[in-house]
Parts: sequence; structure tokens; C-alpha cells
Amino acid sequence: MTATPNKIPPLVWVVDSEYTGELHARIGLAERLGYGYELIPIPDGDTQRYQKNLQTRYRQQGENQPPLLVISGTGEETTAEIADLRELFNGQLFNVYLASILPDERHPRLAEYDLVASPQLSGGNIVTIPGVPHQLTREGLAAAYQQYENYFNALPKPIIALLVGGNTRYCNGFTEDHARQFAGRVYKISTTLGGCVLVSNSRRTPPDALTALLTGLAGLTHYFFDWQQIESHFYHALLAHADVFVVSGDSLSMCSEAAFTGKPLLVDLSSSATECYHRDIVGRLIDYGAARLLTDKFEPWSYIPPDPTGKLVDVIQKHFGNICQS
Repeated sequence: MTATPNKIPPLVWVVDSEYTGELHARIGLAERLGYGYELIPIPDGDTQRYQKNLQTRYRQQGENQPPLLVISGTGEETTAEIADLRELFNGQLFNVYLASILPDERHPRLAEYDLVASPQLSGGNIVTIPGVPHQLTREGLAAAYQQYENYFNALPKPIIALLVGGNTRYCNGFTEDHARQFAGRVYKISTTLGGCVLVSNSRRTPPDALTALLTGLAGLTHYFFDWQQIESHFYHALLAHADVFVVSGDSLSMCSEAAFTGKPLLVDLSSSATECYHRDIVGRLIDYGAARLLTDKFEPWSYIPPDPTGKLVDVIQKHFGNICQS
């Protein structure tokens, strides 16, 4: 991946995804690069038509065709289809694959990508990152902090942000019983620290488990914010104002976002409610010093916030010659 100076900024295509975390990771990287981006559809099984449509789309740039950056990754299985695009663009393509989780047997065609970002792997065309990419920026957090400053300043301190995921494709252990135990550990920490607990769920949180969790927090000063009813700026303000994070280890995105703030991050990695891959990747955040396992006790610590998105931006911009963005 040697530097290839270009006077023309690259055209950035982000491959769409039905998996929210995967799509937000791709968009977060595209936004941080600053070149602008366009969403392109997921391959639909008709390879010839898919490639022809993308070629037509690219030719609409006119005679002065820019270098092309395509960002895809885990989620839907599109590894081969996106790797095949290299033949269509006459050496203009820089192909980036964001791997949140890779199985033990990695896809053989990953070697054909220019850059593979992974919290698990290293070597070759792989950039090892702490956590997974996301859409947070320092500037965005500061703006969200100010936007909702009056609201959060009125809350009891410290603010404990409890970010709850749920069941995943390969693990359905986020049950009512697990939620009650989870709430019990948070209850003990909150009783020691005082302040209040702000709870936010995700689309994967089972309703019955959420009810059990909130019931387990009864007696504490706590507030619940349903992910379907709050805007992203409010969620970012919650991240910016929180003093301590407690996050369920099934969500790599939430763990990575919390770690980006530099605040203490306690993670629940119960084997019954997390996949082995999640435990491995979040375990690397623990090794980094950004997180600790959730227990009944809390002692503060500090660390340099990891920035997986920024690390990738540096690599990609070096390839494109550090083009100045507007």
C-alpha cells in the first residue's frame, strides 16, 4: 500500500448493508475521509447486471474519471462480488474491507483487497484496529455535548451510561434471567457511586429482557431512552456527558464508541450472552486498557482513547497522497 499521489480526490462508494452496525462503520469511515461518498446497493446475485450498473454509474463522472474507493465488509456475504470489481476499473480501484468479526476460516479472496481492517487479524494487507470503526468524531461529540448541556447538567452526578445490546445471529442468551443479573451488578456499582443511570437499548434487545433489566434498577435514579425514539445527536450527547459506561459485550459498536470517549468502560462478557468472537475482540479492548470486566465493584482509571476510524483514515489518505479536502 504505497502512496499514490493523485490530484483528483477519489470517488467513494459505500456498499449498503441491512446490518446497522456494519453500515454505520462504513459510513463513519467515509465521513472521516472527507471526500464525500455515495451508497451503492448490495450485490443481488445477478453479477453481470450489477457490474454493468456500477460501470455506468462510474462513467457518469465524465472523461476525467477519478480514482475509486469502495468500502464494504462483514454482514452480508459479498466478499467475492466486491473483489471482482477490480477487473472493471482499469487499476483505478482501491478496495477496503471492514471486518467486524471474521470466522476462524477467513475468506480466501480477502487477500485480493487493498486493505482489510480487523480487530482480530494482522499481517499482509491487514490493518489491525482497536475495536471497530464508527461515526463518532471529537468535533461531533463536542457539538452534541453543548446542544444538550442544560439537560444533562441538571442530572445527578456521576452519570452512568448503561448501553444494552441483546441477542445476535449466533447467541440468544440475552434472557430475562441474564438481564436481572446484569441489572444487579449495575445496581451495586450505582449504589456505591451515587448519581444516576441512563439506559439505552438497541434493536436487538428482547422486550421481556429489557423489562426485567429496568425492573432490576428500580430504587435507583434511572432514565430510559428507547433507541427508536431518540435522535442520534441526543445519543452522542449521552456519550459525551457520561462519566462511566457499562456496556453489554455483544455490541462491538457500542463498546468501541464508549472507548472513543476515554471514559471508564465496564463490559459484560458473560459467556451465556456473548459470542466467542465478541469476547475475543472486546478482550483486546481490555488488553489495550480501554475497558474492564463488569463486576460488583468499580475503581476509576484513565487511558488514551482508541480511534480505529482515524487509524484507517491515516492509511487511506496516505495512499491517495494526502489530498486536501474542502
